[in-house]
Amino acid sequence: MGVVAIVCVLALTLRGRTKAPDATTEQSFVVQRAPFVMLSTFSGQIVPGVRIDLTAPVDARVAEVRFAYGDQVQEGQLLVVLDPGDVARGRAEAEIAWLRADAEASRLRNWDQGAEMRRASRSVEAAESDLNDAEAKLAETKRLLDRGLVSRSEYDGLVQQRRQRQAAMAAARDDFADTQQRGRGGERRIALLQREAARSGHAGLTGAPGSAIYAPRTGVIVRPTGDGEGGEGGQGGVHAGGQVRKGQLLGVIASASGLDVAFKLDEADLATLEPGQKAMVTGPGFGGVALPGTVLSVGGEAQAPPGGGKATFEVRIRLDPSSATAARKIRIGMTANVAIMAYENPKAVTAPPQAVQGAAPRAYVMVRSRPGRPAERRPIAIGRVGSSAVEVLSGLAPGDIVVWEAPGGV
Repeated sequence: MGVVAIVCVLALTLRGRTKAPDATTEQSFVVQRAPFVMLSTFSGQIVPGVRIDLTAPVDARVAEVRFAYGDQVQEGQLLVVLDPGDVARGRAEAEIAWLRADAEASRLRNWDQGAEMRRASRSVEAAESDLNDAEAKLAETKRLLDRGLVSRSEYDGLVQQRRQRQAAMAAARDDFADTQQRGRGGERRIALLQREAARSGHAGLTGAPGSAIYAPRTGVIVRPTGDGEGGEGGQGGVHAGGQVRKGQLLGVIASASGLDVAFKLDEADLATLEPGQKAMVTGPGFGGVALPGTVLSVGGEAQAPPGGGKATFEVRIRLDPSSATAARKIRIGMTANVAIMAYENPKAVTAPPQAVQGAAPRAYVMVRSRPGRPAERRPIAIGRVGSSAVEVLSGLAPGDIVVWEAPGGV
């Protein structure tokens, strides 16, 4: 990464007088206010910005491919033809899944009147009846025992039977409560969500135009890569006779009106860039066209290279919409040279770097009040420093004449 300082409309008046063949020569300029701009330069690559992922609607064999990666495609253009039999089977499977999910959701919606609730209710009623019979028989046996007509062991057996009927009654009621809750809690919610997902999947296949896949938007179709980014050098893609899976990425359509430039930024330069800064993008393949853009994002997470090394952050530049002529010259994967306006002062006071002596905070320049008078030392506060100009925050004013000594002949 290089840094270049550009000073626009800098009024520089050079004067000199030769003292001796090998002596120094005095240089001078008159200070005026002028724009001061610092540009940060980087090298990156054209990548899809506004993009649409082209995916397979079902598991199917590819019958035809009507495009080549890197082609400009038009909205509605036929791109891929899938095997009709595979598509029909996929639709049938989606419909079966939807019907099953719908039946399950309907069953849970009418749960209180369903077969399982009726079974649980009958179990409670039967347990109550058995317990009532046991209570009645126990009461009658107790009266007979008090009169000495039955044995104590017979009475104890009926007491044990009542305990069993009471336990059965409690179990039947617990089963009834669990069954009732199952139709009102998470299972019902899951069934409703599954039905909605199955309905959406079935509707998507029903609305799809048969076994044909068309371009949803005009743009450049590029090959999918392993990380999901489009690029001409990717190893993914689709070909006739191949098998694709439902949801598999077949390609990426990059809109020519929304291209990005991506490049890596060292952590040492991270503080110089921020979203919203203006940029100008050129490249060896642009045919002399310079494209304006804006910093879209600065990566918030470092990307460490394999095997260690310096951490980098990805920066994205969103290119402004360009003319049709310019758009035809730009291709995904092209090398792009980026110049970002990292700093701008529209009314700056500057001095040539060779005129500034010392270092901050004790920097100074020599100022001559009028021709023929000796130069005086004047302290200055400096701001940004570029290769051709130094921003002066205080100590100089428009009209001041700054002088310095340069080697003879310069």
